[in-house]
Amino acid sequence: MHPDHILTRTLAPAMPPVELVESKSDLRVQHTAEDTLIEGLIAAATDFMDVPNGAINKALITQTWSLSVRCPYRDYRIHLPITPAQSIESITYYDSNNAQQSLDPADFYLHGDEEWAYIEPRPDITWPSVYNRLDAITITFLAGFGDDSTAVPNSIRQAMRLLVAHWYEHRTAVIVGTSTSELPMAVQSLISMNRKGWVA
Repeated sequence: MHPDHILTRTLAPAMPPVELVESKSDLRVQHTAEDTLIEGLIAAATDFMDVPNGAINKALITQTWSLSVRCPYRDYRIHLPITPAQSIESITYYDSNNAQQSLDPADFYLHGDEEWAYIEPRPDITWPSVYNRLDAITITFLAGFGDDSTAVPNSIRQAMRLLVAHWYEHRTAVIVGTSTSELPMAVQSLISMNRKGWVA
């Protein structure tokens, strides 16, 4: 838990960014005896790349997140730490009597891209007074490039496919907690190119 907010993934992606058939093609595996192993490597590559602790710090396949904060920033915005943000599903708050209320997401703008995102009220809307608690305002939102693997940038998917192939060929290496120095140079380059905050 961050001292200034609470961030929780409430619904995981429905599928991985790389399909089993793609990795098997990369590995030239035609049998099914190692499907479980390869699927595990795909899951590990997904964990390695995807938020909240992923190497590129971005959501890949569509997923649902909940962000709770004490109040908006001084600019009346609430910044979303998971990008790319797709839509706002709901906004709730605790009023001055500590009773939970709802706001209409249509009354708020969502701005952002792959690097940043925030919501702010429309010009004729103001934030309500809220009770003093860490989860005074909760925003539920969708994040990710899209609903299936075709929406994820090819460079990210290629990095994951290279990771799966690398781990398949080097099974004695530790997958969880793998350091960048243990990754193939091509994977490092693709990760660097897509990491949030990267500048050309």
